Amino acid sequence: MKMKRKCLVLLPLAGIFLFYFAGCNKDEENHSSDKESTNSLVYEDQSLKEQVSPYFYDNHIYRIELLGANPEREQIVREALANGVEEEDLMIEEAQKFFFNHTGVIMYSIPTLNPEQTLILYESKGLFQVSMAHYGPAEGGQMSFALKTMDDRDYFSLKLDDQNRIGDLRVYENEEVKSFNRAVYSISLKEENQDETLKGSSAICCRKESSWSGCMNCTVDDCSGSWLCKVVAIVAPAELVAGFAVSCIGAGEDARC
Repeated sequence: MKMKRKCLVLLPLAGIFLFYFAGCNKDEENHSSDKESTNSLVYEDQSLKEQVSPYFYDNHIYRIELLGANPEREQIVREALANGVEEEDLMIEEAQKFFFNHTGVIMYSIPTLNPEQTLILYESKGLFQVSMAHYGPAEGGQMSFALKTMDDRDYFSLKLDDQNRIGDLRVYENEEVKSFNRAVYSISLKEENQDETLKGSSAICCRKESSWSGCMNCTVDDCSGSWLCKVVAIVAPAELVAGFAVSCIGAGEDARC
């Protein structure tokens, strides 16, 4: 009879303990889930927000985030798939977000299963441009870089030597990039707040060129001769060089700086 009473007392206690531990596990799972869905900081240098170099090849990236499993990451994957990218080719959990000190344009990068290709997405004013960065070895120990739209047409290309100096730099006419630039430019003109526009002094006149390619040709004029300019590589070279393009997104005759 005493044994039976002990069991009757222990049963509710066991239930309390089970409920308590189940609740703890649930809280831990929720905390873990929240952590996974939040973007995490990879790199940040707030001093770069005030120290804006006028040279496009200097570092303008002041913050990099690793995207969590959240709606932002889902959005860029949707944009990629809508442009013909196969989801199984993307290393989605390594998607990163880049912030620049001279423009409000955001850049995203997603590595692919091909180590020489990285998916690049530019976002401005809610508009996206999807591109592929090709980065690999070239002759003479150099590395070649080409940024292309998904129909395999070039934005621009260049080579880097073993000291990260730029050579064979070429900017191309690209109708898709032209269209994206015009759309961003048109929206920018309608907005009163111009806080997100370019700050660098040499970029001021370049952004007033009538097209993206015109702005890029103006911006890279200092490096028109091979091996004169040196890239400051604080991030992966593919992303750093892809970041050159953001300087001129939204360029046009009435663009503000």
